[in-house]
Formats: sequence, structure tokens, C-alpha cells
Amino acid sequence: MKKFLIFVLLLSVSISCTDQFEEINTNKNQPTAAQPKTLLPNVIFNLANENVSNAFDFGDIVAQYGGNYEYNELDVYNWGASGRFWDMYKWLNDINDIKKQAVVLNDKNYEAVSLILESYVISVITDTYGNVPYSETSRGEEGILKPVYDSQEQIYTKIFENLTTANSIIETSKSIEGDLLFNGSMLKWKKFCNSLHVRLLMRVSNKTVVNTKLSEIISKPATYPLFESNSDNANYKYTGVFPNISPMSDGINRLYGYNIVMPSTHIVNTLMTNNDPRLEEWIDPIAGTTNHKGVQPGLALDQIGEPTKYSRRAEDYFYTKTKITSIFMTYSELNFLLAEARQRNIIATGTAQGYYNTAVEASFNQWNVTMPANYLITTAPYSATNDVLYTQKWLALYHTGVEAWIDWKRTGKPSFIQAGPGAKNGGKVPRRVMYPSIEQSVNAENNSAAVKAIGGDNINTKIWWDNF
Repeated sequence: MKKFLIFVLLLSVSISCTDQFEEINTNKNQPTAAQPKTLLPNVIFNLANENVSNAFDFGDIVAQYGGNYEYNELDVYNWGASGRFWDMYKWLNDINDIKKQAVVLNDKNYEAVSLILESYVISVITDTYGNVPYSETSRGEEGILKPVYDSQEQIYTKIFENLTTANSIIETSKSIEGDLLFNGSMLKWKKFCNSLHVRLLMRVSNKTVVNTKLSEIISKPATYPLFESNSDNANYKYTGVFPNISPMSDGINRLYGYNIVMPSTHIVNTLMTNNDPRLEEWIDPIAGTTNHKGVQPGLALDQIGEPTKYSRRAEDYFYTKTKITSIFMTYSELNFLLAEARQRNIIATGTAQGYYNTAVEASFNQWNVTMPANYLITTAPYSATNDVLYTQKWLALYHTGVEAWIDWKRTGKPSFIQAGPGAKNGGKVPRRVMYPSIEQSVNAENNSAAVKAIGGDNINTKIWWDNF
């Protein structure tokens, strides 16, 4: 009996201890799931780096701001399968983690930020490839390892839903932590949300009617605040202290890697013709001279000659580690979009010339360059009958990721963007990037269905909204 009582007592103590084991061994100050404030800085920093790399290494070439003097397969459109933009899915996964934790914590601001960043990232991916996985991405824990490809129309429908939701749930009276883009200001996130919404509505405006929604956004600034000045720009500013340095800057890149792209005849000649002081800001003269010369886009390697006879990217941006910023969207771009929307009578608010003038001046101010007094009067006055709006927008989009190329796909402007004499693509400027080859093996069935749906996995296939 004595032994039995001892056993019962020990069993009772054991059960009691086990019942409290989970509580005792859980550190309430150290949650098992990463918090949004700890995930967000990494997401923003890495997206900023992706954006800079895509601008300098890809966007500058395909939008014909510059040309490579070595390894110029990109310039002459000898493209194969590419994972350049597919790699952004890894940041989409992290953004999804922020969203899930924000929902658990009932934190509407982090949820809104995740929806805005998700919309931005998937827009870049789909605008470069066409139909891509979206509804089944970031669902590996559910056993979905081979996601279906959504149509671009479906993706844009969801993007617009997400941006509308984000705008509606933001609490501007509160701030967030870990925000390297807007320092926690939810009003600025709200402005970015709605300005991005304008960009993407205009993106599909040749394919579907966007008048009602765009007019609603423009006419209700209290509900849908937009960028109001350059201080609202969605630009990531590097501190210049390692590792917070752009991937193109000294300390991470080499001067050779920075200057392998030479400014094009398009940008050099346009700036020189207009006596535009952004020339001195963006471009250095031919080494040892005060003269400028651009390279014609799309030359074959044997047609380029020595790089020393051409102008160079301004090297101050390489050596001064805080000069390169990652440009997601600007006040200038917003006003160019509104100018076009008013010119096409998509909106009835304001005047096309007024938006245009604001856009041009904002670009000069963004780069800390004084606009000549007669610039909007005699040099580049607004006109609905020529390319001036689109040419000035193209200048203003310099280094804004791949936005200038994507905008060309939508508008066909500026009209000087054409295949060069060394082009290997039948004299055509590419309309999309080919799916990464790994998709043909790891997600073959869904990839094959997507290829069939878009009309072929080649660089000349037009994506859904590409309608010019």
C-alpha cells in the first residue's frame, strides 16, 4: 500500500508539471513567429536592391537610355529564358508572412503595407512575363508546390481589390516600426497606395474602361490622398554605410561594372538639344574632354568601337554612396499619368498642360537641378500633337526600375525607341521576358498551360494589356 501511495503521488506531480510545461517553457517576450516590424526592413531593403539592379542592368538597356559595350545580347534582343524578375517571388513570400502575422495581430497598418508591397511586386512580375502564378503562391505549407498561372486580367483584378482594401484600412493616426521607406508614416503609405493605383489603372486603360475608378480617386483627395510633392516620393534612400549601399555603388560594385553601360544617343541628344541641365547631373563627358557623344542603341559589338569615345554615366553616383536611390514611384510620374489621362479624357479634373508642367518641374526638382526659365515655354512646351509628353516622361523615369520599358509597351512612346541595326529579333523591340527554364521542369503542366494561353513563350508575345 505504501508503495502504491508513493506511485500515485509521483504520477500526480508528473501530470501537474506536464499540464504547465508548455506555459512554463514559452517565452512570451519572444514570439515563435517573426513579427511584421522585424520582417519589413529586410523586405524593403531587398526590394530596393532588386529595383536598382533592374534599373541599371536591364531597364537602362531595354528603354534605350544606354547600351552595353560588352556582352550586349540584351541590347540586340538575343534573349533566352530568364529568372531575373521571377526571383522577386522570394520577397513576395516574406510579404505574405507579414500579412499573415498582421492579420493574427489585427494590425491593419501592417496588413495594408503588405497589400501595397504585394501589389507592387506582382505588378512588376506580371508586366514582364504576362500570366504568372499568384493565387496559389506562398502556399507551400498547404502543400501547393506547383502553383497554377493566373491570367493577367485576373491578377490585375486582385491588385485593384488589394489597393482599394489597403487604402480603406490604413489608420493614419498610427505609425509602424521597421519602415525604411516612409519612416513609419501611414499617410505616406496611403499616398503611395493610391498613386500606384493610378499607375496601374492607366496601365490597363487601353484594354478596359478605368474612367469611373480613376475619376473617383482624383476627385476625392480626402479619401484617396495622392503624392503632393517630391517629399512623398516612394524612393529608398541608402545610408551609405555598409551594408546599406546600393548594388551599383563603390564598395559593392566596381567602376567597370557601373560604367559598362554607356549613355545612348537618345538621352544625350535629347538633353543637349534642349540645353537640359540634367545632362550634367546624369552624364559625364567623354574622358579628357568637355564633349558628349552617345552610343546608338542596338549596335552589334563590332559596330561600337572603343568605349572611350563615348560619354559615361556620371561617376559621382558611383563614388558617393548616398547618391543612388531606389526609385519606386515619384510625384513627377504621377502627374505625367494624370496629364495623359486628361489628354485622353479619361478624367475631367484639371488640365493636361497643368499636370504636364507640374510633372516636368517635379523631375528637375527631384534631381536637385534648376529648370531653365523658358523650358516649358519655348524648349518643351506641352502639346497633344507630338511626343513631348512621352519624351519628357521617359526622361523623368530615368532609373525608375523597368517602368520606362513597361510604359513603352503600353503607349508605343517615345517613338524613337526602336530596334537597332544589330538587332537579332526581326527588327522588333521585345514585349516580354521568357519564363525561367526551371519552370519547364518543376512546374511543367502549369507552365505549359500558361504558354498556350498567352500564345507562345517568346519575347514578341504581347501580354494582356499590351494593346498598341
